[in-house]
Amino acid sequence: MHPRRLYLRLYLAFLGVLLAVVVVVGFIGFLTGRPFFAAGRGGPRFAGHIGRMLPPPSDTAALQRAVLDLNEELGWDAVVLGPGGEVIASAGNPIPPPDADDLEQFRRGPTWVARGIAGAPGRGGTVLLMRFPLAEGAGRRAAIRGLLWVLAALVVSLVMVYPLSRSISRPLEQLAAAVEAYGRGEFSRRSGLGKVRDDEVGRLARSFDEMADRIQAARRAEKELLANVSHELRTPLARIKVALELVDAQDQTLRRRLSTISEEVDELDRLIADVLTASRLDLASIPLRKVPLEAATVVEKARQRALALDPELTIAASVEPGLRIQADEALLARALDNLLDNARKYGSRSPVEIEARRADGSAVFAVRDRGPGISSEDLPRVFDPFFRGEGAPGRPGFGLGLALARRVAEAHGGSASALNAEGGGARIELRLPFLAATAGDGDPES
Repeated sequence: MHPRRLYLRLYLAFLGVLLAVVVVVGFIGFLTGRPFFAAGRGGPRFAGHIGRMLPPPSDTAALQRAVLDLNEELGWDAVVLGPGGEVIASAGNPIPPPDADDLEQFRRGPTWVARGIAGAPGRGGTVLLMRFPLAEGAGRRAAIRGLLWVLAALVVSLVMVYPLSRSISRPLEQLAAAVEAYGRGEFSRRSGLGKVRDDEVGRLARSFDEMADRIQAARRAEKELLANVSHELRTPLARIKVALELVDAQDQTLRRRLSTISEEVDELDRLIADVLTASRLDLASIPLRKVPLEAATVVEKARQRALALDPELTIAASVEPGLRIQADEALLARALDNLLDNARKYGSRSPVEIEARRADGSAVFAVRDRGPGISSEDLPRVFDPFFRGEGAPGRPGFGLGLALARRVAEAHGGSASALNAEGGGARIELRLPFLAATAGDGDPES
């Protein structure tokens, strides 16, 4: 279930306050006998006041004039009953006389007789009956009027309160979106609210933007330092490599040791190359030089380079005919070399398969080994820099190969994924955009 939006919560809170005010005002009116409920509570009470002000029953003429004035001025029907229940004065439409029990009740205090008719004690043992002019359907119309008032309150709140709640929540939503994007790795994302607002939200947005600027500057300085150090390290490594090649060792044991040193220097050179390439990708200091490439050619070159490093390794290649991509050849070659090198190290010297095919609108380059595979705990982290799984101890490498391969794929607008293949072994995939097929492509290589 999605969380309720802030502006909706604010609007409902404002609306709840408005309805609470209406309820409280209505309840107070009910308690005091004022509108909205004056007719319900004030009818018998008003009849009691009129009954006490009427002339005594001995002055029949004055009593009749008072009842007529009441009818003419207020439009209410009225009847005055004597001590025995006889009519001694009346005006307006006739009111049905009550029975003896009702008369006795009226003499004790004012109350309702029937719908719209109230009775109250008068002077000298008389009883006053009054009919309030409640026309047919008056209750229904009153309910409709109340509903209309409620709807009007809702419309007013929608027109006035809803924009207010949106104005409060919109900058918070923009700031939250900027923070979430920054958390996803969009380090250049800023809210920009600090430039247009000077309230608490604006100060919070400025603090976030300034923090993001400082973090981005620190990351860039770190990457530049790493790139410069990596670049400078390659020169002495090249000199060591040349020096090792110039050594003319006659002793067999010495030659083996020099060969081991040479392999370690090569491994260190590949590590520095990975670090340098990853740093430059992060800094965007080397724009991609994308050119149309034949997938078959790219795969075969990667296969030959891997065999040159380890001639005893078995590598089978399969490429979908006509598959072409638009990519930086040097970076893609580096990524495929890392995938093959990873399969060589962790595949327990098992045969390696490399393929290229179309799938879901992308060109998929996949490398599979027949080794023990990747544990479920390590699978989500295989592309993290410097991460080495449970099978890594004692094996060469620093956990940068797959991280660099993913960065290359992302730089081309693609992605990378890792999974355990059916039948055993790990399968690493790079997805890149592909170009339309051309005529004359050959069969898949193997």
